[in-house]
Amino acid sequence: MQFRLILDPPKRGAWNMAADETLLRRNATTDPLPTLRFYSWNPYCLSLGRLQKTLPPGALLPASERDFDVVRRPTGGRAVWHAQEVTYSICAPLDFLPETARSVQGAYEWLSRGFLLGLQTLGVESKLAPNEKRGEGGTNCFASSAACDFLVNGKKLIGAAQCRLEGAFLQHGSLLLSMNPTEWQEKTGGPMSGATSLAELGVHEPREKVVEALCAGFERASGASLLQEQWGGEECEHTEYLARDKYSTSGWTLEAVLPPKGTTT
Repeated sequence: MQFRLILDPPKRGAWNMAADETLLRRNATTDPLPTLRFYSWNPYCLSLGRLQKTLPPGALLPASERDFDVVRRPTGGRAVWHAQEVTYSICAPLDFLPETARSVQGAYEWLSRGFLLGLQTLGVESKLAPNEKRGEGGTNCFASSAACDFLVNGKKLIGAAQCRLEGAFLQHGSLLLSMNPTEWQEKTGGPMSGATSLAELGVHEPREKVVEALCAGFERASGASLLQEQWGGEECEHTEYLARDKYSTSGWTLEAVLPPKGTTT
C-alpha cells in the first residue's frame, strides 16, 4: 500500500482548507490517490468547526482589524488557533483501511497508531483520550478532549477531526510545537490549562524533524510506504477554485452557509 506524501509551504487558511477538501473529493472518485499531507499557515489562522455556531472572539473582529486569517473547516469540532504547530491531513478511500478500522472511532485509532510511534521516537509517550469527553465547554477545541485526541499526562497535545464523503475520509489535526496561552485565549475564547506542547514537554526539535518522525511512525504502523510528490495540475485548479468561491466567503466562514448550488464541486 502506498500513500502520496505532500509537504506544503505555509499557505493562507482558505487555501489550506480548500486543499484538504480537494483531497477528500479526489479520493471519493474512481481514481483515488491516498495522501498524507503536512502544512502550515501564513498568516496565522483561526479555524472554526464545520457546525460551530458560537463564534470565538477572534472571528468577531472585522477583517480590517485582523492580522490573521479566519476560516471554517470542512470537519467538526471547535476553534483552533493555528500558529506554532505541525498540521497534518490524511485522506483515502475507506476500503484502504482494515475492515475493523472503517468506523469513525476505528479509523481514528488506526490512523493514530503511527503518530503515537513517531512521538515515542521524540521521547514523548502519548495516548488517545478516553471515549468520554473531558474538560471545559466553550469555543476552544483545546479546552477539552475527546476520543480522537492525543494526551500526554492528561493534557491535550494533538487535536483531530474527521469527515467523510462517498466512501472516502478526511482526517486532519494539529500538533502543538509550542503555545502562547494568552494568545489562544484571546483568539479562541477558552483556556489552555488542559493542553500541552512539545516545547512544554522538553522537545525542541525543528518542525522538519517532527514531521520526519511522524512519517516514519506512520509507515511502521500502517505498513504503507510514503512517496513524496507534488500536487497535480487539476488538483491545484480545484483548490484555487474552492479557496476563492467557498473558503474565502464570509457566508461560509461566519455562518457555514454554502455558496449557491452549482457554484462548487
